[in-house]
Amino acid sequence: MMSSSRLRRVRPHATLMLVLVFMSVAMTVGPALARTAEPPAVKVLTLDEAVALAVRNSPEIKAEQFAVLMRQSQRAQADAARFAQLDVTIVGGPSPRARGNQFDSPDSKNAVAVSGVFGLATFNIIQPIYAFGKVNNLRAAATHGTAVEEARVHQKATEVAMLVREAYYGYLLAVSLENLALEIGVQLGGPLKKVQRQLDAGVAGVDNVDLLKLRTFQGQLEKQMNDIRQGKALALAGLRTLTGLEPSLPIQLADTRLQPLERQAPPLDESLSDAQRLRPEFVQAREGIQAFERLLAAAEADYYPMLFVGLFGSLAEATNRSRLSNPFLSDPLMDDVLAPVVGMRWHFDLGVTAAKVDEVAAELGQVQQQHALAEQGIPFQVRQAYLELEQHQANITATRKAFRSGRQWLVAAVANFDLGVGEGKDVAEAALAYAQLHAAYFQAVYNYNLSLAKLDHRAGRDVAEVREHLPAAPQVR
Repeated sequence: MMSSSRLRRVRPHATLMLVLVFMSVAMTVGPALARTAEPPAVKVLTLDEAVALAVRNSPEIKAEQFAVLMRQSQRAQADAARFAQLDVTIVGGPSPRARGNQFDSPDSKNAVAVSGVFGLATFNIIQPIYAFGKVNNLRAAATHGTAVEEARVHQKATEVAMLVREAYYGYLLAVSLENLALEIGVQLGGPLKKVQRQLDAGVAGVDNVDLLKLRTFQGQLEKQMNDIRQGKALALAGLRTLTGLEPSLPIQLADTRLQPLERQAPPLDESLSDAQRLRPEFVQAREGIQAFERLLAAAEADYYPMLFVGLFGSLAEATNRSRLSNPFLSDPLMDDVLAPVVGMRWHFDLGVTAAKVDEVAAELGQVQQQHALAEQGIPFQVRQAYLELEQHQANITATRKAFRSGRQWLVAAVANFDLGVGEGKDVAEAALAYAQLHAAYFQAVYNYNLSLAKLDHRAGRDVAEVREHLPAAPQVR
């Protein structure tokens, strides 16, 4: 064993080594921990980027894309109906004994004695050559059906984009109203403190009415501020949900305030013409009518036969039989047959075909009425959006003038109050008028920006914008 003096000499060196090891580990791990603890970078979103993310990540759009895939599969089935069809049946089982030859045998069909096994394969290859237009009509119907589903994808994408615009402009509206409330709060702060000081000093002509009016308006302002901040948080949460961004990722909008868009709306006649060409609902109606017209023709083709050429055959082998060479005799368990044929297949179902034709005709009529409804309703929607746009544009002009006058009124009322020639109620009334008019201006800007987007949406012009952001087409295998 080491002596106690030897241990005392070793301990300082061991302590020094432990300190050095600890320092080296801290220097190595510390920066890594610091890097790990860094908060994620803020995601700055423009309106176009938000729309692109929402369209690309939307589960609703992806669900509609699977409907397109279903129609494409139906087209593939209709295409395949033009080609040859092969049916093969293979069976096996016990083979009754058959001794002798085709002229004489000690065995009988009535006294079965199993002494072997057999295998039998039957097949037929049928190549349709004419089906009275059924195949071609089914192919065309599937093509038009695919166009219908693609238009539904575009419709859903434009709806998602509109939701993004509502949330984006809604957030900017909340920010603008929040800044307005803070501005008015600052304007009220000075008069409130002055009234309180005058009351404490017992200044003549100052009573609690002025203070109570100012405090009442301040309370209303605080309540509005709470509502505004709740709406602001909700709009941001809606944007996060629509774009599919991670909950932990901070979001910041590229725009910092709400202001009217500078672009001008196209004339009403142009918007009406665009709606006829571009609106997804019109595309669905037009393509749907053509699809059901072809389906009706295909259903009516079931009244007629299908002509074909083909190859019929069978292969049979048994362990206890011999092949027969006499062409007038055949043994189904020991024979090979191959025959090219020309034929006709005709299915009679005692009224089922007629009922199917009536069903498709009814569906065609339903789609035709939907097209008529679109012809009536969509132009009205376009006109409504155009009139609302004009209204909100006029409201912007009117409220801009009004809130600027209201601001001058508030500044003058505060100045008069500071000089002692005005009352607290004058400040409260001016602040209330200014707040209402400025908030009305921001609301008019919000409505105007959304009306521009709504007019594009109802004219179908937003389809081109969202089409380039669509998710990749889904694959099922």
